[in-house]
Amino acid sequence: MFDIDTYVFHTHCGVCKIVAIEPLSGDDSGNLYYVLAPFHGDDKNNIVRVPVDNPASLRHPLTKDMALELIHNWPDITQNLYVTDSKSRKSAYENALRSGFVEDLATLMEGALQRKARDGHLNSMDAQFLARAQPIVYGELGFALNIDVAKVPEYIRANARK
Repeated sequence: MFDIDTYVFHTHCGVCKIVAIEPLSGDDSGNLYYVLAPFHGDDKNNIVRVPVDNPASLRHPLTKDMALELIHNWPDITQNLYVTDSKSRKSAYENALRSGFVEDLATLMEGALQRKARDGHLNSMDAQFLARAQPIVYGELGFALNIDVAKVPEYIRANARK
């Protein structure tokens, strides 16, 4: 069980603070919910509720050491990381967003960014994926490293293994 005032990683919203543990208003079942306040991104001003008895979408955020290791092992942008088959790419995007594994999200993000650099634009599926994935990945790394989310891409480029 997580405690109030601790930070957790939610697979859909990224890093969140647990602001309360309480039942839903008007629900007499006795079920308790974590009340989460997302730390950054599009969900920042929303409240998210996760059942205490089913916290599968929650985990502890990356530690600083874990974030540094991830950045050190950042996907090699000299390799072609873009999944060209649209059905496979869509499935990979959906699975990575559902799982919340930052390593998987990072590889797919880099692939989409490679396509943007190559073609000068993104198709709507790639753009939508980046719009969801970047705040999650950069937000968690920024949180772990205690740096502004906007500075994370530059930090990655400066510190990734070459």
